Formats: sequence, structure tokens, C-alpha cells
Amino acid sequence: MGGSKILIVGTINNFCLESSYSSSAKALGYEVLSFDPDQEIKKHIKLGKMGRMIYDFLNVEVWARKMNRELIVKVKRETPDVLLVTGGSKIFYGTLSTIKVILPSCKLVWIWPDTPMNLNSNVLDCSRLFDVSATYSKSTLPVYKTLGFNNVHWIPLAGDLFMHLNEVNQDDVFKCDISFVGMWRPEREKYLKIINDNFGHLNIEIYGNYWERNCQDKQLLKKWKGSGFYAKALSDHFKTCRININIIDDTNYPAANMRFFEIPTSGGLQVCSSCPEFEEEFVDKRDVVYFNNEGELIEKIKWILEHSDEAHEIRMSAQSKIKETHNYTKRLQNIIQLLNATQS
Repeated sequence: MGGSKILIVGTINNFCLESSYSSSAKALGYEVLSFDPDQEIKKHIKLGKMGRMIYDFLNVEVWARKMNRELIVKVKRETPDVLLVTGGSKIFYGTLSTIKVILPSCKLVWIWPDTPMNLNSNVLDCSRLFDVSATYSKSTLPVYKTLGFNNVHWIPLAGDLFMHLNEVNQDDVFKCDISFVGMWRPEREKYLKIINDNFGHLNIEIYGNYWERNCQDKQLLKKWKGSGFYAKALSDHFKTCRININIIDDTNYPAANMRFFEIPTSGGLQVCSSCPEFEEEFVDKRDVVYFNNEGELIEKIKWILEHSDEAHEIRMSAQSKIKETHNYTKRLQNIIQLLNATQS
């Protein structure tokens, strides 16, 4: 691709998907610009705090339209070669249509890192305007094609080598035996209760939102330590835990979630619920330790505790695959290749 400027439209902070793609784009030599719809729209919301509360529940189009106009003006001024839209940003199909008219050379990319359950009408309206559409789940490809998304491909989530990369712990000393980081879900409480019932004598730590409000098991709730970690702090936590539990949300099945890649990038060992889309690439007891039911979960944790050398090899092997193949630099290169193919 001949161009060198990418404008990323989405949430802008130091620990989100957009920042991962931004770091990778810069590493590949692109000039990176950003546009955060949620931050931009705050400039136009009236009635102060009450107005923001109203907007959270009711889409006030006049405020959103002003934000959309600002995106068009920025594209006209900056003339990016690629406009990369992530997630369900409140961008109108008329906005992308206008960008196509003003700057026909600009390629439009949509990256969806979430379950189809969270699709919204704005995204569906824009489906035919994207030059490349990317879904994190291979199994959703037929659905998105049926919905009319143009040139849709499987671009999974990945490891962020700029945000999370840590050296694998070379000794067998860890500050925590078993850890889970993630918001409360009933399926997560179910499995963590099993862990606590069978390994409660070990140092178990739970971090994430909504546990204090929703957790029904009072003994398990005692293991909750706070809301969680982000960016480098998250990576440092995974590295210093002997076992990191990843219970993939039922609505994300059968795809890999962000945690699937964050843990090995950080040098941690992952015990993960079933993840069919990646079980051939990340192999059980070689790159990750999978479980399919309560009995397997107990058995696999016991195996790790009794096989520290094998556990170390799993950490090393998984991180090697992240470095070689499953990182955001490789994902972005894949997207650029797909864009180049649309020009030929």
C-alpha cells in the first residue's frame, strides 16, 4: 500500500484495542491519527451531567451528527490513506459515504472485536461501505456475509508486544498461586467456586468489576481483591501468578477473547475454558491448559502444581507463538495486504 497515514476511529486510551493497533502502525512506519467519538461528542452534549445521562440511554441524533461532521472535517484536512473504525462507534453511514465522496482514495476498514450480540444499527447501516471488514471470530463469517458486510475476513485478537510483553519468570517463585482477572459472570463464579472449594488453601486472588455486587458465594467473595489492572500493571500481575484462569464469556464462544492472548504475552501460564477456534494453534499442555468441565479443571490445576518444569515450557512456547505470529503488528500487516488486494 502506497499511503502512510492511518486515522483510527474509536476509544482512545492507553490500554484499549485501538492503542494496540496504533502502536503497531507506528512501528510499521505509518503516521497515526486518532478520533474518539465518545470524547468528541461530549463537546456537544447539552444539559451537563443530566445531558450525558440522557445520551447514555437515548441516542440524541443532533449531538451525534455534530460529532460526525467533525470526523468528516478531520478527514478532509488530514487526508488519511486508511480510516480504521473499531467496534460500534456512533458513526453514521452518511458520514462514511461523504468521506468516500470527499476522499475516494481513503480505504475504510471496520474491526469488530466482540460478539454479534453487541452489533448496533449504525454498524449495520455502514456494512457495505467498508473496503475490508474484520471479525475476531471465524465462526461469525457466514453471519456477517449474510448481513451484507463487504469483504469480511477473520482477523482475531492478538498480543500487544508494546503494552504487555514481559520476560517469562525463570524461577518457580510466584506471589500468587491462582488468579482470575475479569468482570463477574455467572459461569465465571461457577468455575471459580470449584477452584476455591478444592484449592482454597492456596493464595487465590480475583480482580474485576461487579463481583462485590453479584457474587453469591460468600467464601469466594473473600478472594476478591479489587476492580482490576490495566496495561503494564495487568502484564506484571499475570507474570507473577503461577496460574492465570481464563473463563471465556459464554457469548464469546467459540472465539478467543483478549485475555487469551494477554496472559501468554505477559509471560503467564493460562488455564482456559474451551476455545475451539484456537485449540489447533494453541495446543493443550503445550501452549495453554484447557478445561471443558469441572472435573477437568480440578485435574489440570493439580497437574500444573505437580509439574513446574512442564508449566514453564508452556509459558515459553505460548509467548513464542505470540511473538512470531499472534501479535497486532502481524494483524495489521494482514489488513494492509487485504486492502492492497482490493486495489489490484
